[in-house]
Amino acid sequence: GGRGGAKVASGMASWSFDLNKGAKRELAAPPGFMPAESIVATESSTSVAALKVKTEMMQRRALDVALAPGKNILMQGFMMWMSGSNINIFSIMITGMALINPIKAIVGINDTFKRFKYNAAVDLTLPKLAFVGCNLGMICLALWKCNTMGLLPITAADWTSFLVTPTPVEVSGAPLAV
Repeated sequence: GGRGGAKVASGMASWSFDLNKGAKRELAAPPGFMPAESIVATESSTSVAALKVKTEMMQRRALDVALAPGKNILMQGFMMWMSGSNINIFSIMITGMALINPIKAIVGINDTFKRFKYNAAVDLTLPKLAFVGCNLGMICLALWKCNTMGLLPITAADWTSFLVTPTPVEVSGAPLAV
């Protein structure tokens, strides 16, 4: 019979078809396709240029990472200005975070630039110096805020407890009549 997958004279089921039929046909290469022979021939000339472009891109990316803290200085300054010069929980928290976060960032500078250290051609000296400079700017801003709140001991009155009271050389007094 010729029902449901029954064999026909050609040896295949009546509902099946041959995928290999017409496989010898050549198709045109898709746009952007390069045969392996041409890749090997041009690889040596383009690899040096590609490596140079990749190194320059990594150098720019490292500098972008280094300058990221500098982009926050104005926002952080505005937040500090809006918190006022009174000592309250919000101004203390904002100032504390503005002081602690840059210190943490400077201590963890190698973790920040870890993704760039595997490419020996990328010089990280300038980006690391810029990163430290931007974070020092944030620390200076936090110290300015501490000064406006009166938390920094910079006046002479702040140090009067450390002044030594001089011992008198001579004492004078008047006799009292009893």
